[in-house]
Amino acid sequence: MLEGVPSSAFRRSAEDWDSSPVILAHEHPFKIGAAEFRPATREVLFDGRSSVIEPRVMQLLVALYRAAGAVVSKDDLAATCWGGRIVGEDAINRVISRLRSVGEKQAGRQFRIETITKVGYRLTPVYALVDGAHRDEPSVNVATGGIARRQLIAGGSAAAIVASGALSWVVLHRETTPKEARLLIDDARKSLMGGDVNSPGNAVGTLRHATEIAPHNAEAWGLLAYAYMVAASAASSKDAGPLTTRGIAAIRRAFALDPHQPDALAARLWTIPTFGNWLNYEQACTQGLRYHPKHSILQGHLSGLLCSVGRMAEALALTDAALRAMPRSGPLLLGRAGILWSLGRLDEADAAVTKTFDLLPRNSDVWSATILYLMYNNRGRDALAMLADPSGRPLDMDQSNVDLLTLQARALTFGDKASAREALQIADQAARQGKGYLVVGSLFAAFIGDLDEAFLLLNAMYFNKGFRLPDSYFSREQGPYVGHERTTAFLFDRRMRRLRRDPRFAELTRGIGLDDYWARTQTRSRIIA
Repeated sequence: MLEGVPSSAFRRSAEDWDSSPVILAHEHPFKIGAAEFRPATREVLFDGRSSVIEPRVMQLLVALYRAAGAVVSKDDLAATCWGGRIVGEDAINRVISRLRSVGEKQAGRQFRIETITKVGYRLTPVYALVDGAHRDEPSVNVATGGIARRQLIAGGSAAAIVASGALSWVVLHRETTPKEARLLIDDARKSLMGGDVNSPGNAVGTLRHATEIAPHNAEAWGLLAYAYMVAASAASSKDAGPLTTRGIAAIRRAFALDPHQPDALAARLWTIPTFGNWLNYEQACTQGLRYHPKHSILQGHLSGLLCSVGRMAEALALTDAALRAMPRSGPLLLGRAGILWSLGRLDEADAAVTKTFDLLPRNSDVWSATILYLMYNNRGRDALAMLADPSGRPLDMDQSNVDLLTLQARALTFGDKASAREALQIADQAARQGKGYLVVGSLFAAFIGDLDEAFLLLNAMYFNKGFRLPDSYFSREQGPYVGHERTTAFLFDRRMRRLRRDPRFAELTRGIGLDDYWARTQTRSRIIA
């Protein structure tokens, strides 16, 4: 356990542990550190490599992962993984030994299995193993990492809010911090708040210098941890591991100085998978907000989680609260506009889109979202005029995106069936390049009524049926960006209304575990129709 961190921050009580039998086909993928595990196919993915492990080994891993740091007895393991049959200690020990080998070799030492004498076993993730941050470590080039770009209105609102760097928290007791360090910390916070592609790289370098000047400043370490974790979330699989390790080291250092440092609590959220793990993620956000109820990063993370499960009205209240602290945050402003649109508050959504574009007209995310809003709200000619004006485009807007949006805008504006078919075909091909393109394609397909195509893409997104998605969110030429996890917020986008009425939508939400989340939280009545 991290020094200075209360055990409750990483463990659930025994009565909260899911002791139901582990059926691999029913378990959702999850991550421990930089390693991903897919129980249904028994796959371990790490550092760009995939391997398959034995069924019983994967069952034990799932059982221990469910416990979230709590100790699991041998009897409990027998019940969950051997169907309650009488199992000798030697048999359990052999599987534990194989699981330790998986952690050591196939999962890149992202976890270890601890033996608690005469009690049972405990899974300890990588962030509990880091010895500490090293001030003299070599610099890390994370300039290609970044917060998600091309966020699509409403469909991308959760990712936008979570990755926005809603970092307006004002830390008290600054009088002990050297002036130079204070300036560096404030500059890094401002950089992260900007949300551009280079923000994490710039902030990491600045904050590393700040920690050298003020090594006992918890805020500097916590913000450094957050910058590392945002960069890791946007990096390729190869680069994510080292960035995550450095981020966890900074989390540890921040918690050693302040057990409830808010930026470090927010950074820790990046170590918790969201997809299929919504309840645990929500509880972690809520726990952080109990200590810091007005911390805008934590508010943004919880708002993003609520968007992911369809609880848009609650997400709106949190987004409004976060925006009071940072009113010029492009991702938060876009997220708010998307939520309003999804809730059917169209006049307010229109005003929010206009305000956001007036504030940040050359921001790529804002420009793209404005185009989408216009073309899906009977203002396609205005969208086409923007698309046809190169002088008004953001400098980093590539032509392939412009061409795809233009084709879709023409189909929606003029009812051109040939353009619609071509747009669907191109969107289907583009979906194989990244999850962002898949989101764009499924939203377009659902809106024009081609639900078969929309569900085809969604089956690829969530069940790897038809084709397997790459790590990238958009194309490799654009960089990886955020998108390692499967997003669900766009399922509750206004453009998906027709799809949500299709019987296949209920099958999809059952299959990915959203129904289970709604039942366990008793929130089905709060989701958007």
